[in-house]
Amino acid sequence: MVFFNLAQEVNIIMKDYVLKTIIMFIIIMSFSCKSKNIQPNIILVLVDDQGWTDSSVRMVKDREDSKSDFYETPNMERMANEGLVFSSAYAPAPVCTPTRYSILYGKTPAKLKHGTLKNWQANPKKETSITKMIKSVDPNYQTAHFGKWHQSLTPSDVGYDVSDGPTGNFEGDWLSQGVKNNADDPKRTFGISKRACDFMADQVSQDNPFFMQVSYYAVHVQNYALESTKEKYRNKKPGKKSVPRDFELPPPPLNQGMVSYAAMLEDLDTGFGMILDKIEELGIKENTYVIYTSDNGGGFRGNDPLKMGKADLWEGGIRVPTIVRGPKVLRNKYCDIPIAGWDFYPTVSEIIGNTERLPSEFDGGSLVSVFENGNAGKVIRNTEALIFHFPWFNGEPESAIRLGDYKLIKNIDSRQTWLFDVSKDIEESNDLSSLMPEKAKELEKLLSDYLEKHDAEDVMDLRKVRRAEMVEQNIPDATQKILQIEKELISAIGDKKIELEEDLKNTKRYLKWLKGEVVFTDERAKLHIESGI
Repeated sequence: MVFFNLAQEVNIIMKDYVLKTIIMFIIIMSFSCKSKNIQPNIILVLVDDQGWTDSSVRMVKDREDSKSDFYETPNMERMANEGLVFSSAYAPAPVCTPTRYSILYGKTPAKLKHGTLKNWQANPKKETSITKMIKSVDPNYQTAHFGKWHQSLTPSDVGYDVSDGPTGNFEGDWLSQGVKNNADDPKRTFGISKRACDFMADQVSQDNPFFMQVSYYAVHVQNYALESTKEKYRNKKPGKKSVPRDFELPPPPLNQGMVSYAAMLEDLDTGFGMILDKIEELGIKENTYVIYTSDNGGGFRGNDPLKMGKADLWEGGIRVPTIVRGPKVLRNKYCDIPIAGWDFYPTVSEIIGNTERLPSEFDGGSLVSVFENGNAGKVIRNTEALIFHFPWFNGEPESAIRLGDYKLIKNIDSRQTWLFDVSKDIEESNDLSSLMPEKAKELEKLLSDYLEKHDAEDVMDLRKVRRAEMVEQNIPDATQKILQIEKELISAIGDKKIELEEDLKNTKRYLKWLKGEVVFTDERAKLHIESGI
């Protein structure tokens, strides 16, 4: 009897030990999974020059004119049906490079001293990139950048594990000098998408969470597309922006016309669809955020109903198509809350589990609340207003501020300002400056105070650098090249002569343009000085 009771107790102890061992194993495995598997993946798709209405998705729910009547982008439609469309999303700048800097470092181009295509005053080495921030929060994340880079530091410099290298606009159209990209991969769209898909598959197989930015070269000029896609649009009923010349065969040479642009846009959408398909195939859809946006407003055929376009701070230059899909993100909904590209940095920070709010040097705020609650959500920014600064020495230099429903634009040279309620007047057709002078004064002061506090670039300083560059380097170089070509032409024959004559014509045209730029720079400097007196 004693032996039987002892045996029973031993059996109970063993069962209890086995049960505890199993439970402990489950706990250990759950912690192991949490460190890698459970972390969400993040994909930021940044397209080049896609205008607000350059898709078949309405950017405002109840406005038919907020989408194209000619372009077809079924994968953007798919994203919109499965995610949240941001009707008031802004690129950080009206041109590409400062936008890419702003997204990478989480600050306005004004604060980064990189408001134009040149970075004469920027110091990116002192900044903490989004990739390095991610690694500091969770080193398990693997990071990749595919496509157009167009920045001074390389992708590896700022912490990307995998990339296409320090590419620019050139790679979008050329394999090498004088050799165009393959006809079956125009703008390298499909190659970029393939590399992105392979990277995702590799990380999933290794149980790694990942952050990936896919920066397409499309739809920046030149307008190259698959012949089969172009043929589709040649046979399609014209849209409002189309003109008869768009349907000529062969297409007109200047940027290839509407047919080639529409086809390029659909090819881009197809490449983007490859990524969406791969997400589904890998079974990671429910744990992957996809953010789709553009680096600036459109530059092709205008942006109606928005005013102006690329290289301008009116709505057409900075309001961009933006759609988000992912865990807990609202499905098939619209959000009117204004957001900007520098908001993505703190958004990613929160998504990956950073419990601490970013310091005040970062301008943006996390968008997670609006992802999950739409217009009922909140964006708490370190800099409440959206500040835009484009001291463009080659055109109209402008600054702008949006706070709540109101937006003020200021021409830096003439000092003229305009005030709009862009919640009701996205066309910016009703200047409220004379009706609301106090509001205009309030916003102008907020804008000026911010630019002064952060020592934002001064257009006159940039003009001095650019003028010296043209007068002391570009013009002498072009002049010397013309003399050299003329010398070679004396003895040239056949194809070589034709090539030199074409080169001479282009160089003379370039020299004439440079001299005109010097005159323009001097005239604008004079306007700036006289307006400030």
